[in-house]
Amino acid sequence: MKIYLIRHGETDWNKKLKIQGQVDIPLNQTGRMQAEIAAKYLDGIQFDAVFSSPLLRARETAKIIIKDRKIPFYIDDRLKEISYGIREGQSLRLIHAFPFLRLHAYFKKPESYIPPKGGETIRELKDRCRSFLDERIVPMEEIYNNVLISGHGALIRAMISVVVSLPDSYFWSGKEQGNCAVTIMECKNKEIKLIEEAIDTQSN
Repeated sequence: MKIYLIRHGETDWNKKLKIQGQVDIPLNQTGRMQAEIAAKYLDGIQFDAVFSSPLLRARETAKIIIKDRKIPFYIDDRLKEISYGIREGQSLRLIHAFPFLRLHAYFKKPESYIPPKGGETIRELKDRCRSFLDERIVPMEEIYNNVLISGHGALIRAMISVVVSLPDSYFWSGKEQGNCAVTIMECKNKEIKLIEEAIDTQSN
């Protein structure tokens, strides 16, 4: 079974470099166009099921990709973006400029990251990713050929970390998950392997 993970299209907060986390921000016009382009990239794949974060930007992206096809569409809270607690809505530029802020460590030294009040740890994010894969994906190996998972940047990084057993210090290693980038995994004999990471669906 092939697993296609897609990051949502652009939002106004992406454009303004604001931390979104679990704030429910919709796609902007560019984001909808990106999802349309990604839909063309994925057009030849017959998806058997779609799993999406409940956040609007991910749901919109998935619905644009599958169009009017009658495919089982599941919402799962475990696919939400990591929570940044009280720092959601703040400027990424500010976070990168001041090393004493906790979120600075999140990006630069993730192994020592302590979340802001109300936020999640990287381990908590990875634990819910592992739970989702074990409970919703692996049991479907003999039933589905292709599934689409619509989610978020840090969520997909966590999925990759779980699958290839990366320590937290390497959380941000690998290719950047751009808007509507696609990562491909494969589930075979109850094991999930990474096939290709962060394919740029917008470049052709």
